[in-house]
Amino acid sequence: MEKIKTNAGQGFGVAGLILGILCLFMAFIPCVGVIAIGPGVIAIVLSIVGLVQANNNNGARGINIAALVVSGLGTLIACVWLFVFVGIASLDDEQIEGVVKEVIEEVVRESNSCNTDLQDELNQLEMQLDSLKIDKTIHIQADSTKIEVHIEKK
Repeated sequence: MEKIKTNAGQGFGVAGLILGILCLFMAFIPCVGVIAIGPGVIAIVLSIVGLVQANNNNGARGINIAALVVSGLGTLIACVWLFVFVGIASLDDEQIEGVVKEVIEEVVRESNSCNTDLQDELNQLEMQLDSLKIDKTIHIQADSTKIEVHIEKK
């Protein structure tokens, strides 16, 4: 004879899943993700209580397991943010200035390399334009529009 499934632990599972989803969304927000640790821990506790109730009273365990996984993942991501902030806070002023200086130098170096490439292309384009022998006036005519361009060499 099969045991009848009950609704034991379902309320805790739903509450844990809702808080777990909230925790997961909050955990991905920079600088605010650390706050997600609170709802994440509460969601984990609710999920475990619901899972224990479901096991003891032959209830469905799926929603409790899903809530446990989602809230655990959200709490883990929030803890990573916490470790990042603690790591940054533990740096002294000289280390922070060194990192900022390196980033600025890298940006300047990259922008200079892009600018030289652009300048080379512009110089080539000017040489090509100088080598062209064009009439002083270019006439372009479409259906009802007539465009006249006058080119002067300096």
